[in-house]
Amino acid sequence: MNSATIKKGFVVALLVGTILLIINQYDVLAGNSELRVIPAILTYLTPFFVFIAGQYSASRERVDKDSSVS
Repeated sequence: MNSATIKKGFVVALLVGTILLIINQYDVLAGNSELRVIPAILTYLTPFFVFIAGQYSASRERVDKDSSVS
């Protein structure tokens, strides 16, 4: 993985993670509950790793396709 892919992964995690955090822990934002730290962290890590796995899979498919064409 290159640094550009990692940066894009962080951006995706920030955007998607924030949306999911708002959805999943709305009670915290409304002041009716305490923040559940582990689920909040996982809310950001999950989209990051899904993005990285997707990029890795796509790059492997391109390499396999290029090597079979030659």
